[in-house]
Amino acid sequence: MMNLLNIELKKILPYSTFWVILILVFALIPAVFYGIGQIQIQGAPFDMKQMYRFPGVWNNLTYLASWFNLLIGMLLVILVCNEFSFKTFRQQVIDGQSKSDFVISKIMVMVIISLASTIYLFLIGMLFGLTTTSGNVSMFENIHYLGVYFIQAIGYMSVGFLLATIIRSTALSIIIFMLSILIESIIQIFVPAGIERFFPMEIIANLTPNPIYQSMMVQAQQMQNMQMNGQVTPPQMDMLSLGTTIMVASIYIMLFWGVTYFILTKKDIR
Repeated sequence: MMNLLNIELKKILPYSTFWVILILVFALIPAVFYGIGQIQIQGAPFDMKQMYRFPGVWNNLTYLASWFNLLIGMLLVILVCNEFSFKTFRQQVIDGQSKSDFVISKIMVMVIISLASTIYLFLIGMLFGLTTTSGNVSMFENIHYLGVYFIQAIGYMSVGFLLATIIRSTALSIIIFMLSILIESIIQIFVPAGIERFFPMEIIANLTPNPIYQSMMVQAQQMQNMQMNGQVTPPQMDMLSLGTTIMVASIYIMLFWGVTYFILTKKDIR
């Protein structure tokens, strides 16, 4: 395992595009998060700076960061396509590395990038939360959103891994990857209501829910509890629970890995 990781690091660390994309993501997340909090809406019943405070900062930050996971997914597309473009995959197989080793090594890269991103978000969240929160508030409430962000990052990269393995062209793979959400949205029009919630990109995106929608979910649950006492009829919120979303996303991720390996075994090594 460590040998596979060392091989991957030797290929990735000197690669300038890897650092450019990673630094861009790491720079934009806190900058955009800070900028949104500085927006002032006249007559609004709330202060946008509340998004910096515990415990809401974890949901707010991971939701924003989830949009940049598309760049992280694109990064993996580039790394995998390079393996085919520069014949390194072919050479490694000739040198005795199995195709399963190739898949495992890329999974390790996904985990490392996702872990680094998650730790970085934790540090950003702590910085914003500690400098803006007052009173007796638990800083670790809702911190589970960091865990689902980690899964989401792996999910987007797994989609990129699969597409890059099938297409093997960097430009075309990136285009298809970026259009995948739009393509899925078009397909959703033609399927029965409720099925669209289980589409792969929909599931992965919903791991980090929109904070406003999440607040509506909480209110709906509170109203449902009140309804049990015959007080009010709650609105219906058409969204899977977080636990179900995590489970389905995990199944998709493993399915993507399995299909990727299957394709590698069926295609030649050119």
